[in-house]
Amino acid sequence: MTKGTVKVGRAWLVAALVSFMGSGCAMRPAQPAGIDAVAQPTARVKVEWRVPLSSDRPWESNPREFGKPVLAPGGDLVVGASDGYVYRVRTDSGEVVWSKEIGGAIDAPVTLADGFVYVASARGSLHKLSWERGEEVWRADARSAFEAQPAVGQGVVAVTDSADVLYVFDEVSGELVWDYQRRQPDFFTIKGGGAPVISGDRIYCGFADGYLVSLFADSGELEWSANLGDASQEFGDVDLPVIEDGEFLYAVSYAGGIYAVEKSSGALMWHQDIESVADLIMQGPWLLGVSATGHVFAIAKSDGEPVWRFRMPDEQSPVALSTTGPLLSVATASGPLYLVRTRDGRPVTRWNPSSGFQRAPVYDSVRGYTLSNRGYLYGYRLAY
Repeated sequence: MTKGTVKVGRAWLVAALVSFMGSGCAMRPAQPAGIDAVAQPTARVKVEWRVPLSSDRPWESNPREFGKPVLAPGGDLVVGASDGYVYRVRTDSGEVVWSKEIGGAIDAPVTLADGFVYVASARGSLHKLSWERGEEVWRADARSAFEAQPAVGQGVVAVTDSADVLYVFDEVSGELVWDYQRRQPDFFTIKGGGAPVISGDRIYCGFADGYLVSLFADSGELEWSANLGDASQEFGDVDLPVIEDGEFLYAVSYAGGIYAVEKSSGALMWHQDIESVADLIMQGPWLLGVSATGHVFAIAKSDGEPVWRFRMPDEQSPVALSTTGPLLSVATASGPLYLVRTRDGRPVTRWNPSSGFQRAPVYDSVRGYTLSNRGYLYGYRLAY
């Protein structure tokens, strides 16, 4: 096979990229402050409502939904689906308040900001909608598909396309302010593009060539670039959104692992070689993640040292995670949603609506909300 830039899904790389991390084991018995080390929770999922969004697809043998419900501060949620529609939904009942056709599959979470909904579609169009009725305010177009969540701040909207171009549009008019592109590598890369994060007057974004960059939001001028790995490395993409924590940024290279860099300069502080990280979040003193090799893990954000790791049961491949109280919700691509203990990653219970998930649930103080691969939006409670 000749080499080329081939976009392949994270969840389907297990057979080709397995880097065995060993069986689950406690690596730091002492529990840092901020993590519940005492509670031994038990829970079960109690579904309160289910709404079919893009579920009428009998011709698809392996459907996937990359949309993720986003909660509004005053209640209700909004989610985009593969049928090309955006939906505003009541959190208490699942009632659809409005739906708006975008015209292309929505493969990333939408963004809510200042009473507006920003939606990026797989047809390469970015839409600004009103929160109240879903009316379109403006539309902007790119050259390739959008597969990452837009970032909003400093009067601009930033989003990357699948050709690794970062676009920055004016938040009010939708006019292109500037764009930034790095040379795409001539080897295999991961499906999707980097996801920009706006912090202060900077935009931080990763790219398929393994670089993380800091750009000035108003001009696109490059402040610094950090090479997170070998430039010749396949699957070295920096695709996940960086995590900002004071003076530091935490970034993931799919083949290279997890990196902590200094926000002001991009200087490397530490590196932990965990291959095939599919999702990473921060809670207290820890970074919590899942790997396509079948593991959920915790490392210390101070130095990257392992705290614990646990291999998922039944050879499941986790793709995303989120937190709720003392538990983590771990989504798997073709199987159940697992609830596992934050203290050690061991499963408490699982819930399987039969089709798997691509995104982790979101939670408010009452319920959890998730979109299954079959296009059903669920609202559920956790019964302890």
